[in-house]
Amino acid sequence: MTMLLKAPTMTNAGSAIAALIWNRRELLWNSVLVSLRQRFAGSTLGIMWLVLGPAILLMLYAVIYLFIFRVRPVDMDPQTYVLYIFSGLVPLIGFSQGLTQGTVSLSGNRELLLNTVFPPELVPLRETVIATISLGIGLAITAAIALFFGKVGWTWLLVPVFLALMLMLLAGVCWVSSLVNLIFKDVQQVLSYVTIILLVASPVAYTPSMLPRQLQLLIYVNPLAYFVIDFQSLIVLGELPPWPIIVGSACFGCGSFLLGAWVFTRAKMVFFDYA
Repeated sequence: MTMLLKAPTMTNAGSAIAALIWNRRELLWNSVLVSLRQRFAGSTLGIMWLVLGPAILLMLYAVIYLFIFRVRPVDMDPQTYVLYIFSGLVPLIGFSQGLTQGTVSLSGNRELLLNTVFPPELVPLRETVIATISLGIGLAITAAIALFFGKVGWTWLLVPVFLALMLMLLAGVCWVSSLVNLIFKDVQQVLSYVTIILLVASPVAYTPSMLPRQLQLLIYVNPLAYFVIDFQSLIVLGELPPWPIIVGSACFGCGSFLLGAWVFTRAKMVFFDYA
């Protein structure tokens, strides 16, 4: 087993990976483009599925909640409720896709683990960037529908800020889960259930006020719930999220990035010995 040198602090590890990302940004972006082309290679519509995929899912959920469940908050008209669901569902879909692909990224690219040209830190990050692109497209579709219904506001300008925070959250989680997955393959099986739990515990089709008081705590221990509320507030309601939600989003995003960078920097060589 490779012996670890003196471990860097969490801040130093985060700064080092941030510098690596910036210095290799062109390499990372080119890798993202290549991966996208390979993912849709052979399909007739190709990369257009990045738009069609989220659009089809959003329409499906609109039909389910409006015409089958027929449940919506009393203070929302049908159009607002559809947008409310869309803006909450998009981050969950993006996070789920990024988590799944990011977790298996290292085990599926073992030849890159000790590569000096393409650092292994960028392998899970590539998948989180792709997921964030899909997430951004989904939010753009939601915003376009909102614009059609005349629901546009200055709060839309803040969406990229919370999109970046969510990328940081996903990157940190994937750095850790991709390492663990090199040894414990059960991680892949657990993820499918984790995403289901996150979906149920996030206020996608209901508002936090609709929950009984004793269950509202579930929202505040679920990192994704913060971002669901962020995008619903900014895009649909045209208002800033409550300040505890803003603080929580910043803490989860930055904290996950720093912790994930620290764990990956400290443990990657040990895990690579087992890979």
